[in-house]
Amino acid sequence: MKNNQLIKCYHVSRIKNRESILKNGLIPQDSKVMKYTNRLFFSIDKNTLGFDYVDYENVDVWSFFLPKKQMIIDDKSWADCFYYTSEKIPADKIKLEETII
Repeated sequence: MKNNQLIKCYHVSRIKNRESILKNGLIPQDSKVMKYTNRLFFSIDKNTLGFDYVDYENVDVWSFFLPKKQMIIDDKSWADCFYYTSEKIPADKIKLEETII
């Protein structure tokens, strides 16, 4: 995979965040559970989304493309398909893939 190759990524968020995401995009944030620099976590495999961060219901699944060079492997995760970035994903670059009720 080349560093400038665009990779399809998936992010899970609670439905209550939808309006903010549609307005502001996906913004890296700190965690209440673990302290680290602001990050946006995502998966490159839609079948292994980050449900460990949110509930399995009442969530939106968002997709976007990132260049490989902006993706950092999440070494705390159980699978090698989980990454994070410190880059904001603008609202016009994301797509609502599905809603899980």
